[in-house]
Amino acid sequence: MIKYYWQFGVLFGLLLSQSPLLSQTKLENLQQVQFLSQNECVIVQINADWNISASIDLDALGTLKNCNWFNASIDDADYGSIIAEEWKVTSVPTIIMFEYGKEIKRFEAGLSFQLDEENIIRLINKEIDKIMLRRFE
Repeated sequence: MIKYYWQFGVLFGLLLSQSPLLSQTKLENLQQVQFLSQNECVIVQINADWNISASIDLDALGTLKNCNWFNASIDDADYGSIIAEEWKVTSVPTIIMFEYGKEIKRFEAGLSFQLDEENIIRLINKEIDKIMLRRFE
């Protein structure tokens, strides 16, 4: 029975990797959050519903062939409190970059609950370049 569930999980993961979920910009459920750790490069912007106007426009990054990005809310009933605790989110918005499930960079708002969008996008692109260079090391 356990073997069946394991095989189902692998199959589900493979199907999900080919699904449009990877191109979404909003995390939809906890399973999608857990799936992120299997991707090479993932950017997650965590915010709260009351502070959505302070979100960085991740569309400014354009279409990233080498990195998936998502928006997540700590107010989401399915996963909000879990990611806030698991990823130790203490301020919103917070942008976290992951490489194969390991956090490699974090950008957090200060007391103003704002991030410097131009600077953050520049730093994210610089970090993505580093990830791509590591492929050849």
